[in-house]
Amino acid sequence: MRFEGEFKVPGNPNDLIMKFTDVPRMARCMPGAMLEGQDGEGNYFGAIVVAFGPKKIKFKGKMSCEFNISECNGVLKGRGAADMRAARVGVQTFFSVRADPTTEAANPSSIVSIKSEAELGGVIADFAKTGGTALANVLMKQFAANLAEEFARAEASEPATQAQAIPAHKLVWSAVKSKFGSE
Repeated sequence: MRFEGEFKVPGNPNDLIMKFTDVPRMARCMPGAMLEGQDGEGNYFGAIVVAFGPKKIKFKGKMSCEFNISECNGVLKGRGAADMRAARVGVQTFFSVRADPTTEAANPSSIVSIKSEAELGGVIADFAKTGGTALANVLMKQFAANLAEEFARAEASEPATQAQAIPAHKLVWSAVKSKFGSE
């Protein structure tokens, strides 16, 4: 499954790329994500939790990050699996941050571009063909909103929020509304 998208974030690219290197902070912005530690080589262990009502599926895995500060870009590589029914995922995501030319110098914003390749296996393999891209768009939109909130909260010196499981029914409903153009 291939995915490409963009979103705006308040701030200039040089400041934002430095914030992006704070992986635990960025993980708090990703719906359903939680970090569970780091190994000696800089890899992060964690999970994405998806809630189907009271039932939760936890995809556990490992992720590595590489950042090019001077070029304002990076790559995230991860693999994970769920305990049930051999559901597997492998993802490689490239991102870049550039200045938004439509904003004023006093209130700069940046555009984050994402290109992602995902391999889904097991019971979720067919999902990539039917609704994967629509759900990726919804996740990206929620990540962007969470990121903007996180940066605003940090400027106001408010405490960070804890990660929540992704409610699957809301995610699917948002994807359906997005697909048919009713926001």
